[in-house]
Amino acid sequence: MSTSKKNMPQQVDGVMPIVEKREERIKTSKLIEAVENDYQPKHGGINNVLLKTGSLIIISFIMLTSLYILTAGHNLPGGGFIAGLMVSAGAVLMYLCFGKPFASNLRLNFRMLLPMGLTCALGTGLGGAVLGYPFLTHSFIHVPIPFFGDWELTSASVFDFGVFLVVIGTCMTIIMNIGENK
Repeated sequence: MSTSKKNMPQQVDGVMPIVEKREERIKTSKLIEAVENDYQPKHGGINNVLLKTGSLIIISFIMLTSLYILTAGHNLPGGGFIAGLMVSAGAVLMYLCFGKPFASNLRLNFRMLLPMGLTCALGTGLGGAVLGYPFLTHSFIHVPIPFFGDWELTSASVFDFGVFLVVIGTCMTIIMNIGENK
């Protein structure tokens, strides 16, 4: 009889504090159990709101910096290779944070970037050869653009863009294949 009174909830002003405390302990123990068992979300990725939000901010800076490095690469340090690696690193960060839904929502076949990039790079080299110059001869023109001033368009930029596509295609194909075989 005394045990049945212990297990029965006590009502204090219409509230059952013992039952609520027990439910809190159950919720807490489930959270601890999930952490101990290395719980992963249903759809893949990491279940951390702070990391997901922070990665979105970091990704925007990575992409803008890679765009700058790509466009300034023919006159300054940088170019298609480094810009492609930066974009790939940003995409890998997104893949790690958001999992398979991120990869399935891209709708981009990274394998197709390889022939497109090689075509750009080879076309740049053959362009000079067709005009009677040596292979990969560099040429440029100046174009005035409103609000930006004098802009230099170069054949090296097209070559850098081809390298950019090849690096993204190669890195992301490798990373996605590793992720699928996990």
